[in-house]
Amino acid sequence: MFTSKDDLKLSYGVDMEIGKHLVDRKVPEDNLYWKNRLLYIIPMPGYLFIPMYMDIQFRLGLPKSGLLSEQHLQLMEAIMHSAAKLEGRLINVEEHIEECIALTRPLSRNPSFLQDLTYYFSGEKEKASVALGMPYPSLNRADAYLFSLCYFDFDSVLKQKLVNAWYALISYYLIVDDLEDIRTDFEQKEENVLLEAGLTEQGAKAIEALIHKSYHEMSGVNPVIANRIDHKRQLVNIKAVIDGFLKNRERL
Repeated sequence: MFTSKDDLKLSYGVDMEIGKHLVDRKVPEDNLYWKNRLLYIIPMPGYLFIPMYMDIQFRLGLPKSGLLSEQHLQLMEAIMHSAAKLEGRLINVEEHIEECIALTRPLSRNPSFLQDLTYYFSGEKEKASVALGMPYPSLNRADAYLFSLCYFDFDSVLKQKLVNAWYALISYYLIVDDLEDIRTDFEQKEENVLLEAGLTEQGAKAIEALIHKSYHEMSGVNPVIANRIDHKRQLVNIKAVIDGFLKNRERL
């Protein structure tokens, strides 16, 4: 299914030039993240988040010319290739982070943020100059993408805004994914935020609070995405999802 620049604009508020550039971009060769894909952007969260977050970066003040530059895009694609290798168990987490650091360092215009990420991924996030990470490990599983931010120079104020917007966007989509995959994740012992928060009313409220936080943060950055989050949170009943999973588990 084809995603157009108009789809990205109308459905997610993405800048038309950013949308067009990414929709028209050729699938990178020998990149596992795009393996067997004919289109660069397809209507799946794992691909849609790229133009969405790029638009957010632009809204917050990063230059469009830099965001759309070949160097930046190739860095991002290389990070995603490494992420796909991790997903496919071709490398482990430590090797994935080492690859990302090695890819980023030659192009980094932001040694401070690169050091923040190095601290964060080495388990020393308290040393970072910016708050990194969500309270549940499953919501941090895409954070290596943040290495692509090192391509840009920005001050501490913008640093925090970019990080906050990242978590507002990506945690929402990861929560939605985990709601759909709770049974499979449980059976395969995969990360899942519902399992981590606890299959209780308290756990459901904790997840609801995270979605509300995403909505509140995104309202000040991209109201179109905020509206989608608000619509979803009014439709989904997290406690009912948990109860349904528990009942099905009892029957097994």
